[in-house]
Amino acid sequence: MSMVTPPAANGAQGSKRLQSVVRALLEHGTMSRTELAELTGYSQSSMTGSIRMLMRLGHVMETGRGRSTGGRRRTMLEFDRRSVLLMLISVDSGHLVARQVDLSGTVHVQVRRRLDPEQPLASVLNAIDALQGAAESPSTCAIISLPGVVSAEGDVSLAPALGQPTDRRLQDVVAEASGLHTIGENDVNLLALGEAVGGAAQDVKDFGLIFVGDGIGGALVLDGRVHRGVSGSAGEIGFLPWNGTPSSGGSAFGPLESNWSVSALRSKAEDIGIDAAETNVVEALEGSDMPEARALLDAAMDAWAYAGIVLTCVINPGRVVFAGGAVHLSVSSRAALSAKVLAGSPSPIEVCFAELGDGAIVNGAISHLQSAPWIFLPEDEEHPDPHRSTAGPDKEPPEELLS
Repeated sequence: MSMVTPPAANGAQGSKRLQSVVRALLEHGTMSRTELAELTGYSQSSMTGSIRMLMRLGHVMETGRGRSTGGRRRTMLEFDRRSVLLMLISVDSGHLVARQVDLSGTVHVQVRRRLDPEQPLASVLNAIDALQGAAESPSTCAIISLPGVVSAEGDVSLAPALGQPTDRRLQDVVAEASGLHTIGENDVNLLALGEAVGGAAQDVKDFGLIFVGDGIGGALVLDGRVHRGVSGSAGEIGFLPWNGTPSSGGSAFGPLESNWSVSALRSKAEDIGIDAAETNVVEALEGSDMPEARALLDAAMDAWAYAGIVLTCVINPGRVVFAGGAVHLSVSSRAALSAKVLAGSPSPIEVCFAELGDGAIVNGAISHLQSAPWIFLPEDEEHPDPHRSTAGPDKEPPEELLS
C-alpha cells in the first residue's frame, strides 16, 4: 500500500496523538509521561492508550526511574530505534542498492543488483526479493530514493538513471511487492537531509547542496526544512544554461550537466588519453601529470562553482555543500573551488564538502521517517484512513523539521 499522506490528514485524534508521542520520543530521547504531556499538549490520561499501544508494538519501553522531584520517582519512557526496520532502495551508478536499516542507523542487510534500463520495474523487484531473502526479520516500512524530477506524490517525470519510463510509480511497485507502506523521495533531498542531521550542515538551518554525479542536482534546506518548490521536486540545477546555451525542450539532461556531470567529465578525460573507466575520474585527473588533465579539472570546477554562485545569488543560503564527485577533490582543489565560488558571490558564503558519503542517504531516510511516523504506525481502528491505497493521494506530505 503506497502512500504519501499521514493518517493525521483525516483528523483522527488517536493517530495524531500516537504520532505526537513518537515524534517527541524520537526527537528528545528518554522522557517521563509528565514531560511527554507538557511537550505534546495532551493530558497524561489521554496518552495512556497510545503509550500502551506503542509498548505492545515493541516501539516504546520503560527504562527505569528518573530523579525524584519531591514525590515518587517517575517512570521513564524511551523509543526503541531498533524496533523499526526500514527497507531503503536507492539508485547508484547503474545499480539498485537495497538496504534494511533501523532508526539507529545500523544497516542489517545490504544487497546490490544491476539496474536494467530496459526493465527498471523488474530490476526493482529483483532487488526487493534479494533483500527480503537475506533479511533475518521482515521490514516495517519502505522508502525509495528516486533520482530526477520527483513530485510531492512520488511521480517521476524525468529520470534518465532509471532507464525507460514506466506507466507505474516505482513506490507503488515497491509497496505491492513488499506489502509495506512506502514513500518515494528525491535522492538529493535525502542527501541534504542526511548532511543536515549529522554531516557538513548539522550546525546551520539554511544551506544549499549541489550533487555532482551522473547528473547535477540541487537541494535547498531553508529554516531547517527541505524546500520542494511548487512541484515538490528538488532543484534541477543541472538545467542551468552553459556557454549561453539554454536547455532544449524535452531533453533528458540539462546543458550544465551534459557538459560537466561525472559522466561527461569521464568522457572528456578519455578524449585526452586518461582512462577513468575503473577509477574515480576526479582522482584520475588529480593524479595525472598531464597539463591537459589539470586544465580539464579546472574547467569542471568553474562549472561547479557556477552552480554554487547561482545558488548564492538567488537564495543566499549562507552555506553551499558540494557532494558526489566534488568530494574526491584534493585539499588544494577544494580550496580552489571554494575560492571560485567566493569570488563570484555577491555576499559572504561558506563552502564545504559532504562528509557522510553513502551514509547521507541512510541518515536522510531516517530523518524523513522520524518526521512521518505514520508510515510504520497502525491505522486508527475507529477512523480508517481512506488515503491509504496504491493510488496517489492529492495531499502534500509533511515537511521535515530538523532539530
